[in-house]
Amino acid sequence: MHGVHFKREGVNVTILEQDPASERSSHNAGIRIDDNVNEFLRQHDQTGLQTSLESHANFISLRKRENLIKADKGTTRYWTNWGYLYRILRANFDGYASKACPTPPSSKPGDGYAKYLTGKRVTSLQYTSGNLTLQYVDVETGEEHSISSELVIGADGLHSTIRKLVNAPLAYPETYAGFIAWRGAVPRRSVSQVTADYFSNQVSSDLLGQNTYMICYMIPTDEGGFTPEAQLINWVLYQDVAEGSAAEAAIFTDANGHRYQRTVPQGVVDPHTWEGVRGPLVARMAAPFAELVSATTNPFVTKVSDVLGSQASFCDGRVVLVGDALATYRPHAGKATDQAASHCLELAKVWRGDTWLASWDIEACVNAKRMYLWSRLMGEFERGTWFSFFRSIVSYLVFIIRARSRL
Repeated sequence: MHGVHFKREGVNVTILEQDPASERSSHNAGIRIDDNVNEFLRQHDQTGLQTSLESHANFISLRKRENLIKADKGTTRYWTNWGYLYRILRANFDGYASKACPTPPSSKPGDGYAKYLTGKRVTSLQYTSGNLTLQYVDVETGEEHSISSELVIGADGLHSTIRKLVNAPLAYPETYAGFIAWRGAVPRRSVSQVTADYFSNQVSSDLLGQNTYMICYMIPTDEGGFTPEAQLINWVLYQDVAEGSAAEAAIFTDANGHRYQRTVPQGVVDPHTWEGVRGPLVARMAAPFAELVSATTNPFVTKVSDVLGSQASFCDGRVVLVGDALATYRPHAGKATDQAASHCLELAKVWRGDTWLASWDIEACVNAKRMYLWSRLMGEFERGTWFSFFRSIVSYLVFIIRARSRL
């Protein structure tokens, strides 16, 4: 997003991407996009493509009891596929052609030059007398390179290298949340018509007890398939797993015996482990959820962690942390992509001279802590105890009161 914005402002932009693949894989992971993402796309997207599916209802089931709570006319929410949004942004940034956008838009007069370098891992950052230099290594050849820049934007996620290189202070350090997320996506055409209709135009959750719940919604494919025949039913299941436990070791060891620290990718999850998890859960799910999970043959699993920074700009404002690099929330609020878009839109005001970077830094950190606490509150409501939920409410309200008193 930031690359697209600065390109549109006439700035020459280079993105250093550690993944050596020319096209990132999303595993068909669904994401929620809100007002800030939609506004960013309105301003900068030149593809003319549909970007998301809408949902207008919210149904909550309790184990096998379907639709215990029904809100038929809830807030409109927008859902898309991470890989599809990535391809739209690449089309706008460096003219990358894909099945999602086979004819990317041409650069406009006044656009800067955009370069997307894959397989490049940043190793050091030097700031001397107003000059920034990044050292990076090619992950395939081992060759070392350097690049100078007037501005470095650290948009490198939860385990941000840039955050570490600038020794960014943290309000809350990176912490494993105590639970994992199983994820899958099933073609709508692969389930019964009754189940497909059940998940259409709504967000559906099933509270399964034992701090476990599942959430489902429709998304397009990586290639931008929006027709009913192409749509995917995306699901995420949150489950407690103690760090260092035998269960953790089994789940994060793949079918080939390789142990992963954070994520077991799609295609290598041990089928025996998955069946051991799936069987007991399906037995206590409402019918549509049970059919969906039973139809999933290729899930992936990741640990859920969060982190909260307390400072967003460094090196006299020439290094900025944005998105998950500044703050990674627990996923219950579905605000990660919206946070990245918000940072981009607000930094644009700094670039235009409408506000000061110091003001943006303060506002970004305040909003990050608010959403950090809110996502924890939502998580405790959906999978915690009444005591932990109450404690989260108190923490959130105390922060809100203190934040308003400073205004």
